[in-house]
Amino acid sequence: MLALVALGVVAAIGAVLISVSRGGTPIVVESAYDPLLPGAPTVVVPAKAAAATVTGTGFDVSYPQCRSTLPKTRSFGIVGVNGGAPLTTNACFAEQVAWAQRSPSGYAVYVNTSYSGKGDPVAYGRRLIDDAIEREHAAGVSGTSMWWLDVELTNTWSGTQQENATVLASMAARLQESGVRVGIYSSPAQFEEIAGGWEPGLPVWNATGPGTAQAAAETCAESFAGSSSAIVQWVQKSGSRLLDHNIVCPAWKNRAGDILDVSSR
Repeated sequence: MLALVALGVVAAIGAVLISVSRGGTPIVVESAYDPLLPGAPTVVVPAKAAAATVTGTGFDVSYPQCRSTLPKTRSFGIVGVNGGAPLTTNACFAEQVAWAQRSPSGYAVYVNTSYSGKGDPVAYGRRLIDDAIEREHAAGVSGTSMWWLDVELTNTWSGTQQENATVLASMAARLQESGVRVGIYSSPAQFEEIAGGWEPGLPVWNATGPGTAQAAAETCAESFAGSSSAIVQWVQKSGSRLLDHNIVCPAWKNRAGDILDVSSR
């Protein structure tokens, strides 16, 4: 967005308004972009948890692995509440959580996100979390202290970036109100396309797609949503099946309690 003024040019770039004088020297004038809508709830960056180490490879599973044999050897497990989209159920959630809870380094759950473009984004986000918690409890599961928001382009995003980010902020805040830690699963490109410049500073789980452990580990240097990559994921065959593999990045290896529920250790 550009606006011509009498003595130069004013341009909205990122999150600041920059005035370019006739001499060509850029001057920061004022904030010109709020990544969230007015009235969006506050998302808190929690204090660090007590030091706890996580090493080795973990796996995340959900409805595609329903009734499948899950990896016997893993460092941690993360399980999807939904059946691939908000307001749906992973029919194998309870048994998959039981598998994840037996992981030596901890476990977590994740919830799908989206925005239809209709209705109040704050109320919409709260509804998605309230629904996910109801489904969690209906499966006989409760007390998981780490939830991840699954932010992907494969789900429906029909709002503006501001609206989408407000939905995500509402979801994160609603989870924090229930006393759990929250992280964001996405990739730098996907997150920017969906939520623009919103930077809540929550832990991030970086989806790298098909590849290898070595290639995924190299993306630990990437950041998005205001945080460095805590977990990196890649898709690779395990036996005859494709599975989502995960490792914790070096900067987070002693911060298991910030990214996993370690109560079962």
